[in-house]
Amino acid sequence: MTYLLIAVALLLPVPYMLQLPGPVFNTLGDYRGKPMLSVSGAQTYPTDGRLDMLTVAVSGGPGRDTYASQALGALIGKKETVVPTEAYYPLDTTREQVAESNAHEMSSSQDIAVAAAMEQLGRDYQVDLLVAEVVPDSPARAQLREGDRIVSVNGTRLEDDPSAAQVLSETVQSADTVELAIVRDGESKTVSVTPDTIDGQQAIGIRMRQDFEFPVDVDFNVDGIGGPSAGTMFALAIVDELTPGAMTGGKHVAGTGEIDPAGTVGPIGGARQKVAAATAEGATLFLSPADNCAEVVEAADQSSITVARIDTLDDAQNAVEQYAAGNTSELPKCPAAGADPNEKGKQ
Repeated sequence: MTYLLIAVALLLPVPYMLQLPGPVFNTLGDYRGKPMLSVSGAQTYPTDGRLDMLTVAVSGGPGRDTYASQALGALIGKKETVVPTEAYYPLDTTREQVAESNAHEMSSSQDIAVAAAMEQLGRDYQVDLLVAEVVPDSPARAQLREGDRIVSVNGTRLEDDPSAAQVLSETVQSADTVELAIVRDGESKTVSVTPDTIDGQQAIGIRMRQDFEFPVDVDFNVDGIGGPSAGTMFALAIVDELTPGAMTGGKHVAGTGEIDPAGTVGPIGGARQKVAAATAEGATLFLSPADNCAEVVEAADQSSITVARIDTLDDAQNAVEQYAAGNTSELPKCPAAGADPNEKGKQ
């Protein structure tokens, strides 16, 4: 009877997801018979090698069951990561909402990757902060509309500022009253909004989006791929196409990292699975966001793949170029266990 109960228990669904290595895509290559990204509107140059973006496959989550036997096997084998579903999604999240969110994050990461590449290359571009949605029954409901272009907040100009959304959020969270200069249907006006507590934080009740106008056109062929973590590799590929010579020197590089328009690289989920996928695909250099260093170093077989720490897009480009030139002694490395994670080392 005891064995029967154990067997039954192992077949019960549990509220966990399993993360495992997903497909690998070369941002300099083709996807489904077409270039993964193509740049037009400016001089481009032939390139070579690989700059791989990495994905994480997920078993379980909203709309899909994970069984106790799968979770137990993952914990024993240590090749997959077991995470509580609630750590990523509210209990009432649907599979369709997950897909929609992933698609939105991928679309946003593309614009941001182009912006970061333009910053890296010193090319000017225009960016506007728009109201994407107004929350019903929120302080902003009577004053703002979808499509309003926000020009300034409490006297701070936001136009052409890549960090405008962050500036506005920080201002809203600390101010008693928020005065916004906006443009609506071509007409300038000023509105005043008093923040309130929404979902546990001070807010005015809007969702924002950035509208970019770049000096080049970049077409992305990423249908069916979601999430924001390809931003750094997209930006590197754009810089590579817009500068003479092959950045990789023909070598096989992989990496990951969310990026902002200023070129700052942020951490991502599933770093353990991504370095495993990169190694299996044959990459010999892995670009790791600084905050993922500990997980990557623990998971990486460093006899097969070199790990370089990156904090910015400039770090990433320099690391790839140094590696291409055969100079690995100056690559920024992840700190050893117990070291200060903010201190860059060399390997």
